[in-house]
Amino acid sequence: MLRDLRFALAPRWLAWHAALLAAVVAFIWLGSWQLDSYAEAGRRQHAAAERETAAISEVLAPGDRLPASAVGRTVTAVGRYDEANRLLVPGRRHGNRDGYWVVAALRTADGVLPVNRGWVEQRDDPAVDAPAPEVTVTGVVQPSETQGDSDVDPLEDLPDGQVAYLATVQLLDVLPYSPDELYDGYVAMSSERPAPAIAPEPVDPRGVDEGVGKWRNLGYGLQWWFFAGAAVFFWWSVMRRSLRERRAAHEPAQLPAA
Repeated sequence: MLRDLRFALAPRWLAWHAALLAAVVAFIWLGSWQLDSYAEAGRRQHAAAERETAAISEVLAPGDRLPASAVGRTVTAVGRYDEANRLLVPGRRHGNRDGYWVVAALRTADGVLPVNRGWVEQRDDPAVDAPAPEVTVTGVVQPSETQGDSDVDPLEDLPDGQVAYLATVQLLDVLPYSPDELYDGYVAMSSERPAPAIAPEPVDPRGVDEGVGKWRNLGYGLQWWFFAGAAVFFWWSVMRRSLRERRAAHEPAQLPAA
């Protein structure tokens, strides 16, 4: 055992031990940093959800990137719907039914705000039509979706007036608005005044724990810790194999039986 210890502490192995220690410390630190980011994102979003309702102009400006502090914030916006640029998002479930999200472009005094007005089962549902006069919309600020949020085949050609998922980059592709006049993200509407006679069924906003970026931080944190464990396992495997080879080299040769 003492000989094995001296072997493991030989100068040629010290660099291996130092490299392992540096890698494990770095991986653990990176994992902790990502988990801290995960927790901080949750704290920011909870804080946003608990703040008082504010006008959209106090939270976000058209053309600006959506700040993390604004996600989950309840806002109000006053404007008129641009019915010529209404969109539907297919493949959305509501309870046990498949249907569409109704996305309206609300033209405010400052820019154009994408509003998820709610869910309908059929694309020709009368509730799709937005009220004509000026409205005051109240809702929750949401970040852009990603393709992973969509149940639509990415290779499927959608009809005009439909998008696979609700994201700023998608809206800029299909709507005649410039990046400087379109708000980033969207608002999941909870109410509008005056209330229309027929309206889409409300859609609950994504919870504060459902943000993609937040879960990405958690995944990266666990990944770095996995790398730390893998580095220790690799070091242990190399040392064990070297010790076995050393023991085999020093064992006396077995004489063949007479």
